[in-house]
Amino acid sequence: MNSQEIDCSCDQVQQPLLSMDEALDFLFDAAVVNTNTHFVSLDNSLYQVLAQDICSTINVPDFDNSAMDGYAINLKKDQINTPGGFSFEVIDRIPAGSIGNTLTPGHAARIFTGAPIPQGANTVIMQEECETSEDGNRIETWRPLSLGENIRPMGNDIQTRDVILQAGLQLKPQDVALAASVGVAELEVFNKLKVGIFFTGDELIEPGNALNKGEIYNSNRYALVALLKQLNCEVINLGNIKDSLDLTCKALKILASDCDLIMTTGGVSVGEEDHVKPAVDKLGKLSLWRIKMKPGKPLAFGHIGESAFIGLPGNPVSAMVTFFLFARPFIKKMQGVSVYKNQTTQVQTNFDWRRPKPRREFVRVKLDHSTIPASASLYPKQGSDVLSSVVWADGLVEIPEDSAFTQGEILNYYSLTDLTL
Repeated sequence: MNSQEIDCSCDQVQQPLLSMDEALDFLFDAAVVNTNTHFVSLDNSLYQVLAQDICSTINVPDFDNSAMDGYAINLKKDQINTPGGFSFEVIDRIPAGSIGNTLTPGHAARIFTGAPIPQGANTVIMQEECETSEDGNRIETWRPLSLGENIRPMGNDIQTRDVILQAGLQLKPQDVALAASVGVAELEVFNKLKVGIFFTGDELIEPGNALNKGEIYNSNRYALVALLKQLNCEVINLGNIKDSLDLTCKALKILASDCDLIMTTGGVSVGEEDHVKPAVDKLGKLSLWRIKMKPGKPLAFGHIGESAFIGLPGNPVSAMVTFFLFARPFIKKMQGVSVYKNQTTQVQTNFDWRRPKPRREFVRVKLDHSTIPASASLYPKQGSDVLSSVVWADGLVEIPEDSAFTQGEILNYYSLTDLTL
């Protein structure tokens, strides 16, 4: 991949188009995985990345227990699977958290869900299948009974020394609950990735202010902050920086001193007011890519000191799509996430694609789940400036280079729900 890097001080060099796969391989090879860790309480562990395997030191459950409310009984051998009515004397009551007395044959204990099975009991009858005497001291049942009914054995869920959570897992609520179920109070996790951001362009105005002619609201700032926070990054936001090489260099130096990754949108072209490219090139090393895809052909990657740098395109849809496809898996790998690559499913198209395009395209679609597989319909406006299309869409369909097809073609689909996790 080194052959794809260029001397960015020469604006006349025309870089060949890279395939998406080549660009991703380059990024993954360059990602430096976080190795710094700390311990957090379970309450503060959500979406953190687990740094060490979690092994259980107990069985779950740690004792045989009842799967439901009913009666624990000591079933005699001649009563097993035998039709006819059986009667048992109720001699004990065992709520969850208490231990009952030993049951002898012909006796029963009222038992509740989760309560330990008493010594001597060998099956549990559902309370709905019993007739209880008026005084509650005797039960009868009329169906054949088997050994071990409605008993959850010790270790049914987890056994001692089982690995219940693996390093590299980004913790979800169910993972935190599983750790708690084996008595773990703290988890060792990787430190949060520090991502510094800023935005250039004298035309950018913050929402809440009136626009003058030629000005636009800076939606990219809020998209990028939200996307990074959803990835559980610590965001250092310098906001809008005036179009000045000195101010751009100053912002980059501030972030490079403390951040694992620096990100910007726009400003990496060769115009007189595009200062990000020369600033990064002056302070570090920059690789500029022209990727064979739409939207989002321009993408910048490099380093300033120990900090990685990603420059996203300036158009809002292009910025979001390239974040999803490139920045997101790159960040996840840096975070120590074991499964960092984007996952796809298959859908069928509800549209024709009659004109082959030389670039791989990612089109915004909405799914109809009444078909198998689901069918995808196009948003009518696919321009890289049409931010409303991303709100309307369920996801992105990947159209390979030089493809033409009619309705019903099976293609890769990227769920926006998955891409924003």
